[in-house]
Amino acid sequence: MKLMEAQRRFAQLEHVKNAYRSRDIGLLLEERGEKLRSTIRRLTDVRIIERVARDLYWHRTTASTRYRPVEEIAALLRIGSTCYVGMESAASRWGIISQIPVDRLTVVTSGREGIFPTPFGTIEFIHTAADALEIITNTVDVPDSPLRLATKRYTVTGLKRARRSLDLIDEKELADE
Repeated sequence: MKLMEAQRRFAQLEHVKNAYRSRDIGLLLEERGEKLRSTIRRLTDVRIIERVARDLYWHRTTASTRYRPVEEIAALLRIGSTCYVGMESAASRWGIISQIPVDRLTVVTSGREGIFPTPFGTIEFIHTAADALEIITNTVDVPDSPLRLATKRYTVTGLKRARRSLDLIDEKELADE
């Protein structure tokens, strides 16, 4: 496929999504096999897309995106697993701690643990043995985010379970729930 046509197709979706697995790129560009691999190499060489993890690519854009890039990437890295923003990232969003993690997103997952540096910040996946019902019951939907967010109480419970530091928790904020 010609690079200009590929760029046009990516641009049509840039307000909806910017993170793609190679399979998604194949569907978008109507290619597969060696031809798709060759196109992906060419697209990364000219920086239309950027490899951010194994089999995960980011379409570079200047347009505003629907989701925060690091959250969109995190959701695709653990597709098929139940995931939510938790631990220090959730505590900061709820105002339970005053620190704001600038370049790190902590995601609790039913999938594998791992740390993934990306151009948009580091994603830390922490495994949980909780079942999907417990997670859904103790998390909330967040507008314009592909990931759910732990409630205040569940955030603190998660920090305790994982034996993370509780020193920065503002007990007054927690009591306001």
